[in-house]
Amino acid sequence: MKKISIISLVFITMLFLVSFAALAQNEGELLQSALSSYQAGDLNASQEALEKARLLLWNKAPMKMINPVFTEGEAQSYGYYTKRLSNFFAADEKLFVYVEPKNYTIREESGAFHIYFTVDFNVYDTEGNFIGGQESFSDFRYVTASPVFEVFLVTTLNFDLEPGDYIVEIICRDKFSDKKASFKLPFKK
Repeated sequence: MKKISIISLVFITMLFLVSFAALAQNEGELLQSALSSYQAGDLNASQEALEKARLLLWNKAPMKMINPVFTEGEAQSYGYYTKRLSNFFAADEKLFVYVEPKNYTIREESGAFHIYFTVDFNVYDTEGNFIGGQESFSDFRYVTASPVFEVFLVTTLNFDLEPGDYIVEIICRDKFSDKKASFKLPFKK
């Protein structure tokens, strides 16, 4: 009886290790699995492997900000905004800035996926002299049932500045890693 228990324990341990190894696939293994599944005609398995590889690569890649623009009012959703044709703003006019962060950390915990970053802003004159700004101007935290790769930020700014040419810098800081990304947009008041 004791031999059977030891054999069972060894079998369970081996099963656990094999299962763990299957879960701990790296990007290359997942991409190879996707290709094999595709060649075998199993498009669902291929897509599943690609999605797992995408998440691993996404979390390793440097953070970046794409499509930064001034908009006419607040954007309604991802990619749905009216681009402002001019970067000239009246003295009392708000600046609406739209941008799409990419490669922020997506952390999985207890079956949920977490995204968390803060936004800072700085204002400079055209010679690069710092005029003002604010760290942690906005916090963005999302908890979802599936990884989300398409988020957008709308930053609303209202500056009391003398007439002139300026540059606004928006900095996005990932709270789950040391990743950060920024961009600058020139504007006139």
